[in-house]
Amino acid sequence: MFSLNKILLYLLFFTVISSVYSCQDVKVEEDPMPKNIILLIGDGMSYPQISATEYAHGELNMTKMPVHGIITTYASDRKVTDSASSATALAAGHKTNNGMLGVLPDGTPVQSIAHYASELGKSTGLLASSRITHATPAGFAIHHESRNDYYIIAEKYVNSGIDLLLGAGWNDFLPESEGGTRSDDRNLISEMETQGYLYIDDENNLGQLSGHDKAIVFLEGQDLNPFPERGDQMGRLTVAALDQLSQNAEGFFLMIEGSQIDWAGHANEAEWMKQEMLDFDAVLGHVLEFAEKDGNTLVVVTADHETGGLTLPSGIDDESDGVRYEYSTGGHTALHVPVFGFGPSSERFEGSYDNTDVAKKLFSIWGRNLED
Repeated sequence: MFSLNKILLYLLFFTVISSVYSCQDVKVEEDPMPKNIILLIGDGMSYPQISATEYAHGELNMTKMPVHGIITTYASDRKVTDSASSATALAAGHKTNNGMLGVLPDGTPVQSIAHYASELGKSTGLLASSRITHATPAGFAIHHESRNDYYIIAEKYVNSGIDLLLGAGWNDFLPESEGGTRSDDRNLISEMETQGYLYIDDENNLGQLSGHDKAIVFLEGQDLNPFPERGDQMGRLTVAALDQLSQNAEGFFLMIEGSQIDWAGHANEAEWMKQEMLDFDAVLGHVLEFAEKDGNTLVVVTADHETGGLTLPSGIDDESDGVRYEYSTGGHTALHVPVFGFGPSSERFEGSYDNTDVAKKLFSIWGRNLED
């Protein structure tokens, strides 16, 4: 006869075995796929710009985000990248030469995450405090071998398929006879209106966006004014873009660039830089508020490169901050830049990797693995 202890031991054994087999039928829940992706790029922003702004104004929204990473930024032909090469890397997952947009060094076009989003039936938007034909937004929309051909870039936007273009830049789209700077007499805005785009040139008319799947919003001919002169234009454009893009049940992709952080770095103007950083971070605040309420939106914040070679040595010449601002160059540097993430699948952006991996991760999240 079995003793009571042996019976209990057998019962325990069969209980464990049954648990093992039953666990095989349980599906492990994978990371949820976000319906929406919002990528924010601080042009010229790295750790020195973040440090300087936080010392002066306190903790930023970006550094409070739960996921932190770091990326390399070099181009295929230079250790120090420009915005065109880095935009191509961030948008399409491929290295290219400085000055080239959405193409490989041999001129072969590469698909951007924005165009892939369109392929999935999602809406797309690009928003910048620069003219829309500048390198970073253009790198997500068009394929061209020179970032300096603004008129050609504008022409390529006509058939780019991007649903919302927001910021500034009507000069490159309108002929001289209609207030622009084009000499070929083409009115590209009218051409896009025939495709169903709504055109807005006054921030007070942003309410007209409602119900329009396609729109061009250019508040200035060339670039938005520096902050704080432009007021809350970037914030208002962001909220309007989110309201409209979120109407698509399939989701959306939105890229927002804080363009003029870079320009302040080129000018070695620390105070201007900090103001641009604050505005960029305020825009991020609107985005995070949307993402928290939505629950199905991935937010990624990064930069294309650092500008100015900013350092913060000890000093007493700035009583409010207690540091000096010293620049080593009027150009870009090879510094690594940060990545911050929030929302579903944001944990994929932890760690150290290359800027091309940002796009590879975004594509992968939406179901496509890019070939190396």
